[in-house]
Amino acid sequence: MRLWIDSSKIKKEDVFLVNDKNKKYVIDAINNGASLIITETSDEFDIKTKHVKSIYDYLKEYYYENIKDIKLIGVTGTNGKTTTCYLIYQMLNMMGVKTAYIGTIGFYLEDTVIPLDNTTPSIDILYNLIMDAKEKSCEVVVMEVSSHALKQDRVYGLLFDAIAVTNITQDHLDYHHTMKDYVKSKRKIINMTRNNKICILNKKCKEYKKFINKENNNFIIGKNVKIKNVINDLTDTKILIKDKINKSFNIPLVGMFNVYNFLYAYYIIKNLGYDVNDIGNKFKFLKEPKGRMQKIIYKTNVIFVDYAHTPDAVKKVLKTVRKINNNGIITIIGCGGNRDKSKRPLMAKIACMNSSYVIFTNDNPRNEDEKKIMKDILKGAKGKYEVIYDRKDAIKKGISLLDDNKILMVLGKGHEDYQIIGNKILHFSDDEVVNEIILKK
Repeated sequence: MRLWIDSSKIKKEDVFLVNDKNKKYVIDAINNGASLIITETSDEFDIKTKHVKSIYDYLKEYYYENIKDIKLIGVTGTNGKTTTCYLIYQMLNMMGVKTAYIGTIGFYLEDTVIPLDNTTPSIDILYNLIMDAKEKSCEVVVMEVSSHALKQDRVYGLLFDAIAVTNITQDHLDYHHTMKDYVKSKRKIINMTRNNKICILNKKCKEYKKFINKENNNFIIGKNVKIKNVINDLTDTKILIKDKINKSFNIPLVGMFNVYNFLYAYYIIKNLGYDVNDIGNKFKFLKEPKGRMQKIIYKTNVIFVDYAHTPDAVKKVLKTVRKINNNGIITIIGCGGNRDKSKRPLMAKIACMNSSYVIFTNDNPRNEDEKKIMKDILKGAKGKYEVIYDRKDAIKKGISLLDDNKILMVLGKGHEDYQIIGNKILHFSDDEVVNEIILKK
């Protein structure tokens, strides 16, 4: 028997949790097989009904005894959540610590991947996913925690054994409206710790001091551990650090941002008490998540597909590839419709400053006029660029410009396999389109 707030999830003998927002779906829940209604409203329904003060509290109390022994790891921040969590997921499983992952690229449990609608699912789905992990004998669940989820109480009642705050830069201002509210929402996670209360922070993040809670065991990269040297190339990154002694790592990930993602993962695992050095010789088998600096070789050129969709992320991935010996960087980029408009010219400016040539195209225009989106973008454009609204045509053009030792950056959508145009969700994958085009060359 499971508890759900979403009536479409109800199966025979499940329980439907009701508040004012979803009570109109009670009939659907009953038709789907609900055996009991738990409600915080004063309504009576056609099947057995129990009244409670808070369905969120009831949900937490119902599942707590079953999931309390699972170690929970939560990672928040503007960029790096997915890669950090995916690295933790891989590293712990390499160590024989059975671990599940919840985040942007889905729910990973054993050999199964289930797509999710949100980076951090709704509270009922979240508790049930953790329960699924428990039933499969997982010791750890690592999850991305978005600012939306923190503000909307989608992680209500959860306490984390370890958290990391990767960085804080501009994003989601269409929802939060101000950076102050964005930071305030993110800060909620620092009061959601338990046991050893591990909190990994980055001294390079301008906002990091706002995330220091004296009750937490704060470990600050740049203070408790210092990065001594980093050598990047197209295939891997060599890292030299010093905490108590010098340590070196060789990871098959590209970019300084991935150095930090790796260190967040490494020190979360280490501070949880696991001997992460046991897998030192296996770091070379780590993989980036789909759509995160995903590398495709084309003749003597390299194509990267990446999810970068904020000014900070775009700057980081472009500055990374600029350090690689190349004869030119071509960038394909757009901005989503019905989202933060203020970042559009910023992203265009960064793309133009760090590329030899830029092709501006559609991302997910949604219900916004593509020409209005492009008008906002072009306010920040300067230098050599063109506009091709059709994303597939833009990728074709970008690939046609590759001749010898050039880099093509296809940014913004990463792992996404759809494009939202108006009210239609159309199948579209940057990765698939790139491979389809180069196979015909």
